[in-house]
Amino acid sequence: MTTSTTVTRPRVLPEIREATFPSDTAPLVAIVREYVRWLAMDLSYRGFEQEMQSFEQTYTLPSGMFLIAEVPAEIAGCVGLLRHSDEVAEVKRLYVRPAYRGSALGEKLMHALIDKAKSLGFAKLVLDSVPQTAFAQILYERLGFAETSPYYANPVPGTRFLELVL
Repeated sequence: MTTSTTVTRPRVLPEIREATFPSDTAPLVAIVREYVRWLAMDLSYRGFEQEMQSFEQTYTLPSGMFLIAEVPAEIAGCVGLLRHSDEVAEVKRLYVRPAYRGSALGEKLMHALIDKAKSLGFAKLVLDSVPQTAFAQILYERLGFAETSPYYANPVPGTRFLELVL
C-alpha cells in the first residue's frame, strides 16, 4: 500500500525593514503605483504625481519614511509615514500584494510603523481610508485607531479619517 504525501514548502516570511534610497526608490514607487491602480481612483487631488516625483525627499527622515516587507527579490508590502508636525504623522500607502495576503503582513507592517513612530517621538498617527480599503479599516480599528475630524478636504465620498494616540 502506498500513501501519497504532499510536501509543502515553508513560505518565506517577509523581513520588515526601512527603505533605503536610492536602491529602493524604483521598486517602492512601483508598488505604490500598483496600490493606486488597485484603488482604481485618481489621486491627483492629493498631488500624487508630485509625491512620486519627489519620493526620496518626501520619504526620508525627518519628513517621512517607508517600511518594506521584503522576500528575496520582491517587495511583498509596504507602509509609509509622513510627518505633519513634531507630534503628528500620517500613515501612508499601506499595501500588501495579493500573493502575500492572509498572513497578517499588513498588521505586522502597522505594528512596526507604530513602534517607529513612537521611537521618533510622535504623539499621534492619523490616516484617511477610502471605501476600497474596508479590510484595512478593520485592522486600523483593531489596532486602536478611532474616528477623527478630516485633516484635509477630500472629494472622495465615504472616506474615513482615523487617529491613534501613541
